[in-house]
Amino acid sequence: MIRLKLFGWILSLKRFPTTGTSSMGSQRAAVIGASGLVGRALMRVLENNRCEVAGTYATHSGDGLLPLDISEPSQVRDWFRLIQPETVFLTAALTNVEYCEDHPEEAYRVNVEGARSVAEEAARCRSKLVLYSTDYIFDGENGPYDEAAQPSPVSIYGRSKAEGEKVIREMLEDYLIVRTTVVYGWDRRSKNFAMQVYQKLQGGVPIQVAEDQIGNPTLVDYLAEASVRLVQQKTNGIVNIVGKDLLPRSEFGKALAKFFGLDPEMIQAVPTAGLKQRARRPLHGGLKVEKLNRLLGTEAMPLEEALKRLRRQWRGDAQITYVKADRSGKSARIAREIFDRVKEYYELVHREKEFVPFKTPIPYAGRVFDEHEMVSLVDSALDFWLTLGPYGDLFEKKMRRFFAARDFILVNSGSSANLVAVGTLMSHDLDGHLKKGDEVITPAVTFPSTMAPIVQNGLIPVLVDAEVGTYNINPHLIEAAISPRTRALVIPHTLGNPCDMDIICDVARRHHLFLIEDACDALGSTFREKLVGSFGDIGTLSFFPAHHITMGEGGGVIVNNARLSKIARSLRDWGRDCWCAPGESNTCTKRFGWQLGDLPEGYDHKYIYSHIGYNLKPTDLQAAIGVVQADRIPEFVAKRRRNFSRLYEALEPYQEFVILPQLDPRSQPAWFSFPITVKQGVSKRELVQWLETARIETRAVFGGNILRQPGYANIECRVYGDLRESDRIMRDTFFIGVYPGLTQGMVDFMVERLKGFFSRI
Repeated sequence: MIRLKLFGWILSLKRFPTTGTSSMGSQRAAVIGASGLVGRALMRVLENNRCEVAGTYATHSGDGLLPLDISEPSQVRDWFRLIQPETVFLTAALTNVEYCEDHPEEAYRVNVEGARSVAEEAARCRSKLVLYSTDYIFDGENGPYDEAAQPSPVSIYGRSKAEGEKVIREMLEDYLIVRTTVVYGWDRRSKNFAMQVYQKLQGGVPIQVAEDQIGNPTLVDYLAEASVRLVQQKTNGIVNIVGKDLLPRSEFGKALAKFFGLDPEMIQAVPTAGLKQRARRPLHGGLKVEKLNRLLGTEAMPLEEALKRLRRQWRGDAQITYVKADRSGKSARIAREIFDRVKEYYELVHREKEFVPFKTPIPYAGRVFDEHEMVSLVDSALDFWLTLGPYGDLFEKKMRRFFAARDFILVNSGSSANLVAVGTLMSHDLDGHLKKGDEVITPAVTFPSTMAPIVQNGLIPVLVDAEVGTYNINPHLIEAAISPRTRALVIPHTLGNPCDMDIICDVARRHHLFLIEDACDALGSTFREKLVGSFGDIGTLSFFPAHHITMGEGGGVIVNNARLSKIARSLRDWGRDCWCAPGESNTCTKRFGWQLGDLPEGYDHKYIYSHIGYNLKPTDLQAAIGVVQADRIPEFVAKRRRNFSRLYEALEPYQEFVILPQLDPRSQPAWFSFPITVKQGVSKRELVQWLETARIETRAVFGGNILRQPGYANIECRVYGDLRESDRIMRDTFFIGVYPGLTQGMVDFMVERLKGFFSRI
């Protein structure tokens, strides 16, 4: 059974385009124990390094992971024979110290015999094995310990891990034993020390923490990144990978409490003897980092920097909006007073006003917000981060979850999102990338910033006619428009109405075309219950006030491929090769260890540029608005649909005069607006003036036939067929609003005014 499961599973291994810039880029790596804290971090890092990566679990399942019990040699043998990994990271172990003390046979079966089974197969397959070990292999009398120190464990857990190390050293030549300690990270599925502190103190429960157990707190992301870096350097033997700072566990607990904005006094420092633990602990433990510093060329990660990284993860997951980690006491009270005043101000100034027909404007679109967005904005202002930071992380995380996407990259506009999307597909780091002179099929009815990046990057747009009714590209014309030079499709979902993604995806797949979806009008729209923007290689969004959610200015890039994600982020961030977040300096663990292009060896990675990029980041102030708006997407979409339905039902009796929007039963649009096309004999100009004089805003369908626009009249392009319907849309179509800020009274007045016009004909 396991062989059959493995065979099917191996076919779905995560694969990424390779470029030769990483020594692990073309390797098949495996993480045994990928459902644990360390295993999950390794999976993320390996995927970002473009490895083909496979993961297993023992008791806690995970997406794409296969069950594997390392204490069963036959399972290990079958797994190795089918996967044939070049590098294996063995994180699976029995790590509960108290449980091991009470169940020594099980501890040895997993930590020793399990390691032996993996080592045997690694030797047979000539795989490099990375084993994760601990400072619990020492007695804690003379810490911190270097790599040459002789093990002297005082617990069953420590003895089993020391024996596991010995097995690896005796059986293999190509191995790396990573010793670490006090591993922590923001991961709700884990019971690591940081999560315990947060969860207990949040619940008002104090924790007793040993004041005499000394170690190096180690951020799990750093542990994974440094591990992969050492494998890339072909490091063998034993290496300690830990944080720089050595401190008692109780001090670390207090630092975490303060970091989370909780009461450090709830961390009760007690001697280990007072904890009544059955298994002995190495008290003066910890590990030395001189060898690690020498191998990586940089110092081990300090606790201060590690907590900065943890902060971004914490806020991105816990959705902490109004209380900062470094606010406590008087500053926290002042902040809350300010927030209360902001709420009062909103009630006085921004509350909904009474609608007066013919006097109150009825916008086609606009910002919709309440006191929550204002408080979040002020909260960010008090923090004064300014550049993209914690709120940006939180917004990106929310949008990744919303789209179930590999990554979501926040930029400063929808136009920038399209610029990044096209530029990403032209990157030299991407196999088969677009090149100047390649053709890109796109509709003639479009918004300028959908077309502009195609032209600006030296690509040749191929204009295809649109359809009256859907206002999208005519999907039945796409395949016939393809030539040997055609390499991509750029497809907008106009006015929130999804394109026929069955036809478009089929054409893209069969002709090996890149697909960019411009979903700037269509946040929340679905086709066959899948969100538009998530079908193609890249999707784009806009957060301009006219769109479905807003942060004033802003946009987003949706990607489902780690390589595309890295390229897109590089283009957004000046074209830099470094992927450190603001405030971080050594995520790659080798800031001064790179050799790229003609640069001097060891040139500062923070100033290495692998692309010709831009600075397209918004501010954290804008993202602070976005994190609240993101939670309101379902509410906003429902209101848009309700307003659209009201207008549609009202106009159904007048279809002798107008063409109503065409509805596809496979789709659920999150309508941007309500388009109306007048039929012959009806004057669009008169209808528009009839509405505008009643203060009902109207708009044309963006640029109409874009080739009629002065700025695009002389671009190099190819036109497939005629653009008759595009010209008709430009001549006869306009739209009115359905946005969530419209009150029932406004919509009723719009209906009344439209009926009044048609009753006059």
